[in-house]
Amino acid sequence: MNDWYDAEQRVERAKELFDQRKWSEALDELQEAVSLNPYNAGWFFNIGLTLDEMQRFDEAVKAYRQALEIDPEDVDALSHLGADLARVGHHQDALKTFEQIEAIDSSYEPSYCTRIDIYRQLGDHEKAEEMFYTARQYKEECPECYYNIGLSLFDRGLFDKALYCWQKSLDLDDQHPEVHLRIAEAHRSKGKLDKARQHYLFELRQNPGDTETLLDLGELLMEMDRLEEAGEKFRRAIELSPEHPSSHYCHGRWLLETAHPDEAINAFLKVLQLDPTYPGAHLHLGRIYHERHDAEKARRHLRNEHLLVPEDPQMMLDLSNLLLDCGETSTAVVCLKRLTEKEPDNANAWQNLAVAHFHGDRYDDGIAASRQALRCDPEHLMAMYNLAVAFEQLGSYEEAVLWVRTGLAIDPREPSFQKLEVRLRFLQLRSKVGGVMRKVLRLRKPVPKDQSAGK
Repeated sequence: MNDWYDAEQRVERAKELFDQRKWSEALDELQEAVSLNPYNAGWFFNIGLTLDEMQRFDEAVKAYRQALEIDPEDVDALSHLGADLARVGHHQDALKTFEQIEAIDSSYEPSYCTRIDIYRQLGDHEKAEEMFYTARQYKEECPECYYNIGLSLFDRGLFDKALYCWQKSLDLDDQHPEVHLRIAEAHRSKGKLDKARQHYLFELRQNPGDTETLLDLGELLMEMDRLEEAGEKFRRAIELSPEHPSSHYCHGRWLLETAHPDEAINAFLKVLQLDPTYPGAHLHLGRIYHERHDAEKARRHLRNEHLLVPEDPQMMLDLSNLLLDCGETSTAVVCLKRLTEKEPDNANAWQNLAVAHFHGDRYDDGIAASRQALRCDPEHLMAMYNLAVAFEQLGSYEEAVLWVRTGLAIDPREPSFQKLEVRLRFLQLRSKVGGVMRKVLRLRKPVPKDQSAGK
C-alpha cells in the first residue's frame, strides 16, 4: 500500500514538473510511478505526452500502446498514438489507428482532423479534403483542421486558398503554432517578400528561440538583398543552437555572398564536423577550392558530395557543372543520369547530360540527350546550339545549319547563333570546293601506260 501511495505522490510531482516544462524530471517521476503501479493507463498516457514534448516519438508510441493494453478503448490515447505513428513515418498504421477510433466513437472529431495531414503527406489530397469536410460535421470551427487542409492546398500550389485557411486558423486561435510561418512561406512563393518577412517576424515573436524560423528569415533577407540583417539572423541562430549544422551552413553561404571565403571555409568545415553527411557543404567547399585553382581539394570535396547522393535538383545541377569544370566527366554523367531519372521532364538536366557526353566525345549519346531536352522544352536554345556544334564536329554541316536556323527563328539576334552560322557557311563552302577539286584531280589523273597501249 505504501508503494502505491508513493507512486501517486510521484505522479503529482510529475504534473508540477510538466507544468514547469521540466520534461526530463517529470519523465523520471512518471517512470518511477509506473514501476510501482503498472496498472494505471493514465500514467502511461502521461509518459507519452511527456515524451512527445521531448520529441521522442518512437518511445511515446510504446507508452501509448502500454496505456491501451490497460484501456483499449481510450480514444485520447489512440489519437495520440495515431499522430505519433504518422510522425515516425508509419502512415498506414496511423490510418488504421484512426479508423479504430472511428469504430469506437464516430463523432470523435480529432480522428478526422489528423487524417487530413496524413493523407496530405501520402499525396492523396482528395482524401484529405474528404476528411476535412467530415470533421466539419462534428466540429464546425477547428483551427487544426484549417491548418492541415492549408498544408494540402499549399502542396498543390493553391497559395491563395491556403492563405485563406491559415488566416481562418488564426481567427480561431491566434496562438496556433506555425501558422505565421506557413503564411510567410505562401507569400514568399507568391513573390510577396515583404509580407513574408512580416509573418516570419510574427512567428519569432511567438517563438523567439525558433532556430529554423530564424534561418528561413535570414534566407529571405538574402533574397531581398538585405545582407546585413540576414547575417544578424544567422549569427543569432548560431548563438541559440551552436551544435545545429544548418545554422553554420546558412552562415557559410552568407559569408560567401559577402566575399569572406576563408571564413566560409571554416563555417562549412564546422558543418561537416557536426554532421559529415550534411548536404551542400562539400559542394560549396569544392566550388571555393575550384575558384582558387586547388584542383585536388576541389575534386575531393565534389566527389564526397556525389557520394552523399544529393536529392535537391538544383544542387545536382550545380554539382554536375563543377564536376565537369574539374574534369570529372564520368562522375558528372552518373550524377546527371540520376537527375534525369528523378526528373525526366527537366530540360536543363538533359542539356547538362548532353554537355557531359560531349565532353567525353560521346557524340551519339550527347545528341540523344539534347533531343530529349528539346522534347521537354522545344525552345531550349542552348540544346539547339549544342546540337549544331555537335553536328559541326561530325562534319554534318547541313544538319548543323538546320539547328542554327531553328535557333535564329526563335531569337534572330542571338550572337552565338549568328557567329556559328557564318562559320558553318564557310565550312560548307570549303567542303564543296574541296569536293570539286578532288573531282578535277580525278579527271586529270593520268591513264596507266599499259591501258593506253591497249587502246
